[in-house]
Amino acid sequence: MKICFRCKKEIKDEEHHFAMVEMNYRKEIRIDYVHKICWDVFCNQLNSAVSSLDKSNYLLNAMGNQMKKMGMIPEENVEVAIC
Repeated sequence: MKICFRCKKEIKDEEHHFAMVEMNYRKEIRIDYVHKICWDVFCNQLNSAVSSLDKSNYLLNAMGNQMKKMGMIPEENVEVAIC
């Protein structure tokens, strides 16, 4: 019996699903199953989180730049080391 690792419900043979095979040293360790719809929802949640983080970083950078212009925080000197 295949169980979806996202929703914990049974996956029927005719349902659209993925099988995730974990391998180590060319040996199969285990197989996890997930409904396609459950995987799509998970991926969309990740994309939303990344998008939110990008927006937050943009706002923080803009606020930092404005505060530097106003003299509220000092300019940073960044040294770049070339390896």
